[in-house]
Amino acid sequence: MTDRTQKGARAECIVVVDDDEAIRKSIVSILVAADYECREAASGLEALSLLESGDTVDLMLYDLRMPLPNFGGIGLLERATKRYPDMPVVIVTAIYDVSVVLETIHNGAFDYLLKPFEREQLLHAVGRALEHRRLKLAHRAYVSNLESQVATLY
Repeated sequence: MTDRTQKGARAECIVVVDDDEAIRKSIVSILVAADYECREAASGLEALSLLESGDTVDLMLYDLRMPLPNFGGIGLLERATKRYPDMPVVIVTAIYDVSVVLETIHNGAFDYLLKPFEREQLLHAVGRALEHRRLKLAHRAYVSNLESQVATLY
């Protein structure tokens, strides 16, 4: 058990999207062992359904190269980052093309992890993305609190 789960905090939820079941299960296994809660999706459409379920999703990891009828490619990234701007997206793929990396970053991906990757690389990317999300939400709460305090002065 990590310090995070010992203190009673909710486990951060990660949606893992990959049409290759073996890879998806492997990623989920690594993340669950690190005390993350995971949801799995075999397609972009399944991922969108999970995101729209109302449950809090803290991060999405997804394979860029999925068949288009399953809503793969940049389309899922664009839709997810537009609808859920506080949720970082980490691309996990075997596409070794710098122009694709730049396009994903330009379209809102937080990070880009190349397959095959080591366990520690995955956990590091996930940790950085989730820390970024926590800081972003804390900053927003701080600004909101500050604005309400200033409003009470006038």
